[in-house]
Amino acid sequence: MLIIVGREYLGVDKMNIVHYFLGFPPFHDGGLMIYARDLAKEQAKMGHNVMMLMPGELVDSGRKSKIKFFAYQEGLQVYKIVNPQPVSLSGIYDPDEFIKPRSNNDYQHFLLKHAVDVLHVHSLIGFPRELLDEAKALRIKTVFTTHDYYGLCSRIQLCKYNYSQCENYENGKECVICNQDATKTILYRRNRIIRLAKSYKFLSNIYHKVKKIIPSKKAFDPEDGISNSWQHDQLSLVDEKLAQAFVRFRKYYQDILENFDVILFNSNVTQREYSKYINLSKTKSYVLHVTHSNINDHRRENTYSYEKNGKVTIIYMGLLTRSKGFFDLASVLNEVKNEFTNWELHVYGNHSMIDTKVFDKRFFKFHGFYSHEQLESIFSDASVLVMPNKCRETFGFIGLEAYSYGIPVVASENVGFIDLIENGVNGIVYKESADNRYLKEEIENLINDPSILAKFNYNIIKGKFDFDMRSHCEKVFKCYSDGSLES
Repeated sequence: MLIIVGREYLGVDKMNIVHYFLGFPPFHDGGLMIYARDLAKEQAKMGHNVMMLMPGELVDSGRKSKIKFFAYQEGLQVYKIVNPQPVSLSGIYDPDEFIKPRSNNDYQHFLLKHAVDVLHVHSLIGFPRELLDEAKALRIKTVFTTHDYYGLCSRIQLCKYNYSQCENYENGKECVICNQDATKTILYRRNRIIRLAKSYKFLSNIYHKVKKIIPSKKAFDPEDGISNSWQHDQLSLVDEKLAQAFVRFRKYYQDILENFDVILFNSNVTQREYSKYINLSKTKSYVLHVTHSNINDHRRENTYSYEKNGKVTIIYMGLLTRSKGFFDLASVLNEVKNEFTNWELHVYGNHSMIDTKVFDKRFFKFHGFYSHEQLESIFSDASVLVMPNKCRETFGFIGLEAYSYGIPVVASENVGFIDLIENGVNGIVYKESADNRYLKEEIENLINDPSILAKFNYNIIKGKFDFDMRSHCEKVFKCYSDGSLES
């Protein structure tokens, strides 16, 4: 006999909500973790019972998958899935291993025990299809918020080995090439940490220490791209059976995505990308820009550094990689300096994997890692933030953080944050091109006439600012109950 626990109408005083995410540091960090944490905390403040669920250790993919209590972290109950789908953030070594059924599980028991009303999923990494099926069978509201492209792309970004946007995966052949260096290392490293974890505080302290000396991703040299002739040769040599395994991998996750009750796209860029691969006709979907609890209105009139020392202070923040566009920006500015010298690029992010000596010290300033506490200081001397992504960024918190201080943004059309930019009014959205000519043109215009930035700053200040976590949380609840975001 099927027991129905989910409530058809979720306008109740108190709900039981489970957020599936990838865990707190040292297991995972970044925008996904921050958003899921802050949303859960705000929901808890509003009186709801909130639980966090993360992928745990993979003891044996053939053994029973269980949901067990892990720890109290950040003031929230955290549970883990023992024997989830395998977890990897750097590629898939065996696609079929990542989509093995978890039919022997206790998911229904967990959902019934906690009378779950909403299962809110923030990533498909490690997420078992059977958990969604059990929630659907119990009429629990199932919600997915997009933070990455995992499932559609085994390497998360929909960005190919040659740093171009993946538009056609050639029936899995392109995936084989992209994942040819994938190993089991990260999978077992993460699982060993989880199995041995006895003190979250102890592990967290270690994580924050080693994070400053160990890079999370390699920052590639700008000349290490892959030629088209090499690509053609590799495609002809691809193992067809392995390629078909990647086709099955994508189909597995397409089916999952199409079975959520609600999908919350964090930008129009993300919605357009997902719409290329999944049928949204039977799924409620909304574009709801994400935020976090430290986004506050710090907007003020900016005097800009060029009025102080004659230079436009350009800011780049994040990974120093080809996919994020760092080396394209650096290349453009190397050309710009031949004509304009009234600028500096200040780089905030791990630069341990690149040779900073090759950059002209007069113009390029490397500051290393930064913390949220430093943002006020960073933006107090900033003229403009540049987000030059070569591959599609689902949103980009740093753009919102810059706006919260009144700093204009120049962003590639690949960045989800462009939803908040009125081009030419409060910032700039430029067309992506292989030769970066549009990026160069916009930067030259701003350096040549910095008063444009003052205009952008003024328009940001007078514009609407509605990014506090409470109002965002209320919008999420409307989506839970299929209400309109416009009301």
